[in-house]
Amino acid sequence: MKKRYLVERAVQVLSAACAALASLMLFLIVGKIAVEALPSLTWYFLTTPESMTPGLGQGIANAIVGTLVISICATVLAIPLAVMTAIHLQRYAKETVVTRLFRFFIEVMSGTPSIVIGIFGLLVFVYYLKPIFGGYSLIAGSIGLAILIMPVIERATEDAIAAVPLSLEDGSYALGATKWETIRGITLPTALSGIVTGFILGFGRAAEESAVVILTAGYSQFMPELAVRANEKFLIGYKIYPFNDVIGTLPYAVYHAYENSNVVPISNAFAAAFILIVIVLLINLTAKIVLWRCRPQ
Repeated sequence: MKKRYLVERAVQVLSAACAALASLMLFLIVGKIAVEALPSLTWYFLTTPESMTPGLGQGIANAIVGTLVISICATVLAIPLAVMTAIHLQRYAKETVVTRLFRFFIEVMSGTPSIVIGIFGLLVFVYYLKPIFGGYSLIAGSIGLAILIMPVIERATEDAIAAVPLSLEDGSYALGATKWETIRGITLPTALSGIVTGFILGFGRAAEESAVVILTAGYSQFMPELAVRANEKFLIGYKIYPFNDVIGTLPYAVYHAYENSNVVPISNAFAAAFILIVIVLLINLTAKIVLWRCRPQ
């Protein structure tokens, strides 16, 4: 009896120590970045685009806005494909070898290194489709990120739909509703909290990504602008801003600062990294709050 008690206590202490160590590592990383970033964390640095500063990497307002814009565009592109795929797999497709293959391919896609998707986007969207997308551009980066985050949103949506009690749907069928009417009126509203959480997590995954945006979106020192200008290099004869234009992002700003560390203070790179961490932290916190507030009481 005493031996069993000692083993139980040892396992409890070991698991608590591992949890504390994992948390400590996170705090050490964030703390180190925050300390190194302090000299550059000024209002001017955060609210001024790089194009309006006297040198390289002296402002990140363009990168902050660009990160939010490209993440929103990628999430909007990924949502329809992810949600409809989840609906099909959960409520329309029968459990067959083909269905299992679909799920397997989605899992493989979710585990594909981002650099591979970035290289694919570089070849297809930046080079092969340059007359349409304009080379390095917001739309090329958004599509690349949408490919990256689609499995995240699809998996969350599928899990949320699978958690809906079948008795609710059976009641809808008993009243004469069709399958789509039941999905639209019962399934999706019931699973909404989980689905929205998937959207937010996908948005956060897009915001923190670096390889894809570096290889497809390029970088701009200017704030994104809304405009349509004639350009003979494009297939339609017009260049649409900001979609066909390069755009600044925080991951690229960090990379850019380190690449030019001979002229850019290293604290600027840490400051950009710290702001990116804060944005991702707020996004994930929002997802937790949505899931907590919307869960059944």
